[in-house]
Amino acid sequence: MSAPPPPYGQTPSGYGQAQPNNTLGLISMILGIASIPLACCFGAGTLFGIAAIVLGYMGKQKAAQGLATNGSQANVGFITGIIGAAIGLLWILGTTVFSFLPSFY
Repeated sequence: MSAPPPPYGQTPSGYGQAQPNNTLGLISMILGIASIPLACCFGAGTLFGIAAIVLGYMGKQKAAQGLATNGSQANVGFITGIIGAAIGLLWILGTTVFSFLPSFY
């Protein structure tokens, strides 16, 4: 004989599902998108981009393990973080190089 089913609307004890932890992917996406327009703001885009890359990678790992359900958000954060960090580094490099060039005024 088996145990009777639980009352309607209740889950049986011991069968609770753990909620997915989607925080890393979401924060990665936000930081990655923000890093692109902030690339020209004294290195803020580079810092945001690096943070988005790290969090995006960690979010993709959680999604691959089945602990998160937003692997696409983590992937978007990872890619936009790379783009924002690259633009920020190019901006810093460009402003540094052009500041040492002689002016012809």
